[in-house]
Amino acid sequence: MSLEIGLAGSQPDPFSAAEYVVSLDADENGGYYCFLRPLLDQLAEKTGQRIDLYEDAEFRGDDLLVLRQTLVEARRLVADQPVRWPVYVGTASMPNATPPVPPWEVFKEVERSKFIRLLDTLIAMVDRAISAGAAVVCRGE
Repeated sequence: MSLEIGLAGSQPDPFSAAEYVVSLDADENGGYYCFLRPLLDQLAEKTGQRIDLYEDAEFRGDDLLVLRQTLVEARRLVADQPVRWPVYVGTASMPNATPPVPPWEVFKEVERSKFIRLLDTLIAMVDRAISAGAAVVCRGE
């Protein structure tokens, strides 16, 4: 599972001409996505567009401003975190294990400086989209 976020023009199929800038993989850097999830849920409530590992979304016009505000808020939250910290990403289990093994919580470590660079890249992408009259497209797989 991965999520690609990039710029696209106003072509009928924005993904065919997208300039992908950021890719988030659930296994490799899922902690970054999971940390953002509450903010992304609020973004979806405001814009009707959900940035998700499994869905596609496209932000244009005023929705770009809301996306930018969300990313700036995320950057503020990340800047207040320790240098590295664990983020809950889900629960794992071994249902057929003998003897039975109870489910356990899974955490992924995230790094503040890497996270800030990621958010700065996304904010710059949104700024570029706003100034160019383009869209930011998100492609979940």
